Amino acid sequence: MRGSRAAGGSALVLVALLVAGCSSASSEPPEPTGEVAQVDAPGDAVAQDAAACAAVSDVMTIVENADVALSEGRMAAQEQQGWYAVATRSLDRIPSSGDGAVSRGIADLQEAVGVRSDAWNDALTALGEPCLAVDAELTISMFTGG
Repeated sequence: MRGSRAAGGSALVLVALLVAGCSSASSEPPEPTGEVAQVDAPGDAVAQDAAACAAVSDVMTIVENADVALSEGRMAAQEQQGWYAVATRSLDRIPSSGDGAVSRGIADLQEAVGVRSDAWNDALTALGEPCLAVDAELTISMFTGG
């Protein structure tokens, strides 16, 4: 039962990741206000960077929980690799325009070959400071184990 609870929690993290990347659209056009909307305002860029860092934290959470479950014998290596694939797909869905330190850091992480590879670890380390700068420290939420 514990394994299904951990998998259910992992699925919730994945669903949260997927929902965070979606936006709701209204079927009705907005009312014109006469005001000119500012595109890519600095506050918007900071919010987008913070959201991207939070999504990276979710990816890190998936990886770390899979590693712990494997090391404690509650998961087989095949399942761990499956969770790595989910983490990689989730990471690939995080937008990175290439502009700014967070976007460049995420692009570097997306280009790293292999979860837990040297390139992966280096990219995560390099992304730490830019995420702190937008008040979105990279964190891991442990939810497996007993």
